[in-house]
Amino acid sequence: MRLSVWLMHLIFLCVCVCSICQSKNIRNNVTNLRSLENCTIIEGHLKILLMFGAKSGDFQGLSFPKLRVVTDYVLLFRVYGLETLSDLFPNLTVIRGNNLFFNYALVIYEMLQLKEVGLHSLMNITRGAVRIEKNPDLCYLATLDWSMILDSVEDNFIVANKNERECGDVCPGTAQGQTLCTQTTINGHFRGRCWSQTYCQTRGEVLIILSCFLSPAACIMVYKPKLTLMNWHWLCVCMWECQAELVECPGGSGKPSLLSPTFHQWACSPTSCFAYTHRKHTCRMIDIHTQQFTHRLEQLHVLSFFILYNHLCLAANSTVFLITANIAAELEASLGQIEVIKGYLSIRRAYALVSLSFLRKLHTIKGEQLEADSYAFYALDNQNLRQLWDWSKHNLTIERGRTFFHFNSKLCMSEIRKLEKITGTKERNQKNDIAARTNGDQASCEMQLLNFTSVKVRYNMIILKWNSFWPSDYRDLLGFMVLYKEAPFKNVTEFDGQDACGSNSWVIADVDPPPRTNQEDPGYLIRSLKPWTQYAIMVRTQLSASDEHQVHGAKSDIIYVRTNASKPSGPLDPISSSNSSSQIILKWKPPTSPNGKITHYRVICHKQEEDSDLYKFDYCLQGMKLPSRTPTHLDSEDEQKWNRTEEPNSGGGCCTCPKTKMEIEKQQKEIAYRKTFEDYLHNVVFESKQSRPRRSVENPEPIGSTHFYSTMSSLQTTTASYKEEEKDDKVVENVFGRESTVISNLQHFTSYKIEIIACNHLTDPGRCSMATYVSARTMPELKADDIPGPVTHEIVNEEPPHVLVKWHEPPSPNGLIILYEVFYRKPHSICVSRLSYEKFGGTKLTLLQPGNYSVIVRATSLAGNGSFTGTTYFFMPSRKTR
Repeated sequence: MRLSVWLMHLIFLCVCVCSICQSKNIRNNVTNLRSLENCTIIEGHLKILLMFGAKSGDFQGLSFPKLRVVTDYVLLFRVYGLETLSDLFPNLTVIRGNNLFFNYALVIYEMLQLKEVGLHSLMNITRGAVRIEKNPDLCYLATLDWSMILDSVEDNFIVANKNERECGDVCPGTAQGQTLCTQTTINGHFRGRCWSQTYCQTRGEVLIILSCFLSPAACIMVYKPKLTLMNWHWLCVCMWECQAELVECPGGSGKPSLLSPTFHQWACSPTSCFAYTHRKHTCRMIDIHTQQFTHRLEQLHVLSFFILYNHLCLAANSTVFLITANIAAELEASLGQIEVIKGYLSIRRAYALVSLSFLRKLHTIKGEQLEADSYAFYALDNQNLRQLWDWSKHNLTIERGRTFFHFNSKLCMSEIRKLEKITGTKERNQKNDIAARTNGDQASCEMQLLNFTSVKVRYNMIILKWNSFWPSDYRDLLGFMVLYKEAPFKNVTEFDGQDACGSNSWVIADVDPPPRTNQEDPGYLIRSLKPWTQYAIMVRTQLSASDEHQVHGAKSDIIYVRTNASKPSGPLDPISSSNSSSQIILKWKPPTSPNGKITHYRVICHKQEEDSDLYKFDYCLQGMKLPSRTPTHLDSEDEQKWNRTEEPNSGGGCCTCPKTKMEIEKQQKEIAYRKTFEDYLHNVVFESKQSRPRRSVENPEPIGSTHFYSTMSSLQTTTASYKEEEKDDKVVENVFGRESTVISNLQHFTSYKIEIIACNHLTDPGRCSMATYVSARTMPELKADDIPGPVTHEIVNEEPPHVLVKWHEPPSPNGLIILYEVFYRKPHSICVSRLSYEKFGGTKLTLLQPGNYSVIVRATSLAGNGSFTGTTYFFMPSRKTR
């Protein structure tokens, strides 16, 4: 019985010295693929990307037949010249998908010359889906049945590849009139399944047992299944090795057994104890209580009275309640529109508040009702309140009542005096309304001014230096804090977005004090900034508190610095259409990250040769699908989706039906998802290496030494490098001040691949984006497929006797001529393939019956049928007269 079960599976038993490689990130140069030569298993992912200078000849003879398993995912992105994966990975059998790339196990994205996937040995993608997108030459997708490889195909995303109607997909045997490949039904279409014209898609359940002799102690699962486990889903190890990796969980007795929940589906993992966290080989329960700060007051313009109590940070029985929202942001969103308070403003024990700037529009307190019948502004025991408002940008009037300030230990008296002066309450206040001893007693209120001595800017970093500062006792200086954040407008204040529960809109970097012997000014290198972005920056000291004397600190004014421009991201959503046989209309949207001011767009239009397979096959054979091509038209739905306000529909066609709310939401979600995926892809592909620790500020490394995974020289050449043997017919145009152009003087019914590149510098190619691609085909020429000149005939007195009918090929057809139809009377017709025509310059008619005949011929191109020729008459004599 057991033997019959084993025979039902296709078993790959690798009892050999297997080479296990770690994740491979191969880019820039084809020669880097050599690192795969000895890999049988890649324990991780395989990324092949950004080979802009590669040509098809670079991949000839390059093959890695040992590679069989990738445990995570496979990603291919912009590898030029690569036309198929069949030779590169002929034996890749399984992609496990243990870790996925944005939920996908196989991603093929913007592979511009890829014509077929060709992974003919791939039989199983264990987890994750397939994403194949924006590959303009990729065919043999309609011939694949992904359900033979995946458990579920509903999450596959296969769009924006070559139009299926333009693909001359021919499975093995079809050209000979045979059916050799497995046939299945997808969406009602029953057809053979194949990877290419050479390889069928095969079905088979795969059990992979990799029993590698890594050491004499290694076990073989086939022979001792009860003593082994499948670790990480594929590697066979001994059970006690798996146990050695595990930690002991509370409540357990010794090492986990096979029945322990630590072993999930017969697979061991380093730690699987539910509700425990692994730390220093022990487990501890995680007990987290959180309370969401979700209450929002409705936005009001007039408020009768307003009181803030200590309900922002909560504590109970030593259990910390975490507030997930940013309190300052929540308050500003809820109360930021209040302009007038008719009664009074009372702030009591609001320990979370650092500033009242969230009341950004409050300008009047009327005092119609007063706190304790006296006070229109009441502030009591707010331990972290440091600022009321930025008085250089805010004005407040108190029409009636006095102000009360007591036990606000970090609110300096200078801030309170400013409020008195601006609100007009100074003359009304009495002696005990404001306590000088209990306000600001824990703050450094006398601050010296720190001046920046040097500010150097790059596109992703800012180097700061400021003048030295030492308090009277130098030991009181703990260091400096550099605060910075994005600031589109120059209206930032020091305490914007801060609260005492940890929320802060500023990014804070700690800088150690310089050695006393060092005469240089202290400084800091701010990294990982966005190009062409304005930042607000300030520096202040960190001081120790002293009971013996008051320590005076220092801080700088807020300065605004814009980073330099850098290479923009690519243009978005290109669409193309053809309105004539010589023009292509092109539209696109500007980049999401211009990283500067876009100066112009560079549009490069490359003429594409027709698929070489079209020249190989005899399309007159029964069962051969007749290839066709269509010019690029922009349908009304795409036009409305792209731009609803531009040119009105001048044609007489019908309007498309309005979409339902559900359809619109679905479409918006899909667009957002596609953009999110593209952003994720670019972030992963172009991520920079980790920078140094934040506190390492002395002797910062030179600016030019920032490293990237992809070499900049390879990225600056954004124009595709096409095959050397091709004469690259291209049209280049610079577009200024708009996101559209019309490309003229093109060849009729010809496919073009168009690059759109955004630039934010007129002369520096390093300030141009990667290209965004779109394909288009011009419209056909009306008479281009007509056969020129007369049809001629010649009677050949051979056995069997026949008539040789000849005609001239159309000199400039729409695409290429794939066959000719010859009609002759007495009524008959024959199909003449391109291959047959090239052999005879026409065709042979074997006519057994003597008599008068007439012949007409028409050509069929990729655009359809041409016109019939004029009728040619001839007389076929009988054999006796011949």
